[in-house]
Amino acid sequence: MSIHRGVLAALVLSASFFAPQHALAAAPAAQPKLAAGESVLADGLTIAVRRATLSPAAALEVWKVDGLSVHDVVRDEGAAALEAQPRLAAGESVLADGLTIAVRRATLSPTAALEVWIVSPSDGYGASAPGVARLAALSIVATKVDGLSLRDVVRDAGGQLMVSIFPSSTEISVLAAGNAAPQLAQALFSRVLHPSIDDAGLRDARLRLAEQQAVASAEPDVVLRDGLFNQLFSDGPFHASTYGGPDTLRGLSLADAQTFAAKAYVPANEIAVAVGGSLDETALAGTITAAAPAAAQTSAQPSSAHAAPQSAPFNAGFADAGGVGLAWMGPPVGDERTSTAMDFISDYLTRPGYGLVAKAVADADPSADFNGQFITLRDAGIFYVTVSGGKRSADAMSAVIRAAMKPLLDGPMPQADFTRALAAFRTHTLRDTQTPEELADNYGWYFAQGAPAYAPAATDMALSGDYYDQAAALTPQAVYDAAKTYLGAKGVTATVAPRPATPATTSMLDGGAR
Repeated sequence: MSIHRGVLAALVLSASFFAPQHALAAAPAAQPKLAAGESVLADGLTIAVRRATLSPAAALEVWKVDGLSVHDVVRDEGAAALEAQPRLAAGESVLADGLTIAVRRATLSPTAALEVWIVSPSDGYGASAPGVARLAALSIVATKVDGLSLRDVVRDAGGQLMVSIFPSSTEISVLAAGNAAPQLAQALFSRVLHPSIDDAGLRDARLRLAEQQAVASAEPDVVLRDGLFNQLFSDGPFHASTYGGPDTLRGLSLADAQTFAAKAYVPANEIAVAVGGSLDETALAGTITAAAPAAAQTSAQPSSAHAAPQSAPFNAGFADAGGVGLAWMGPPVGDERTSTAMDFISDYLTRPGYGLVAKAVADADPSADFNGQFITLRDAGIFYVTVSGGKRSADAMSAVIRAAMKPLLDGPMPQADFTRALAAFRTHTLRDTQTPEELADNYGWYFAQGAPAYAPAATDMALSGDYYDQAAALTPQAVYDAAKTYLGAKGVTATVAPRPATPATTSMLDGGAR
């Protein structure tokens, strides 16, 4: 960072960011009387470095004394990225270029989960292009470098490569034996943090995306979920399917995929995660640091406007089985108290074999498939349930769902019931964050939502950390208030019908119907 003379550089740091002052050699100069801890370098630059408060945040400031405003501050891109970061989970750190890293030796599993999460809109920047994030990610892992693609490298090492696309983030991950982690970490982080896409990689990605579109269009749960999001949001990445449609395959070019990757895959948008039972944390952190690219300009993340809920059910189309889905808007992740209450509600209502709604659906129609959860999101979470493949009508199953939810909307739970349910909620949450893959996914998801310190995975044997602190503070009244506020509001309904028996199409690449 270039600092002009006549400038005061001030750093107020927490314990985790503390830099010893003796590393900054001071030289006496004609200066006003300084405050304790301030010093002057030989070139006239005044510095103040102080370890103060227990906050994990850091304030980095440069002040000019030539009459300019306080807003005339000098920052380099790395410092700006650091300053913009939300509070991190224990063990996470941010490199100078803005890349967040989390390396954790956890669990006794002999496997390792290596992941890169990229905060990016699934339908791209500017004009909506549904499916572009998926096409770009599939192209990146298929493009060969020195004769091998990332998919080839992972397969040859016996690992499993996964690409997951969500409306506001992309995950590219590798699950492998712990002894293969060093080799695969170098391959994953170097390829994804420095993405390249060529014609051959794009062709491979098109074929894989066509297959994924065909599979997704047959799954009633996927079609219903897309339909529910389509009704809750009027535009943007949450309105459009992450799979795109036939237009994605016909219309998106190599330049489109490359342009998207150049905007999305920048350090300040990314977290590199490594979790396993036998990891060399220092070595892996070094691998990530060595692979990290230079700081780059970030693009504004497009938002999705909320739509006014419609009374009539939305016809989401056809799938292999009929079904119905219901959904409601929830609180943003920044409201940790209410978000945790909604997680409790989700567990109490939708957990398979345990939740009130899950059991009511199974009792009403044992042949039906049930899915449901509260999805924690940056701007507004979503609570949804879907039922498909059963013998009951959409209206009948909607009535079953609403009846099973009613006790939570009628008033606070009895204290004894709440105490048991809270203990079960803690146990279920811990069970869901045990394996390296589950832990890494949890870190990545909450980073993508702008709340890394709130991740349930960011805890220890004493259940410390933001998430479990919020869970411990829950009360029957807090749960009732959350249920009444969000699940008592008007939601949306989507239906899907069984696909008519017609000859299968193989024209997906040429625009066959989805």
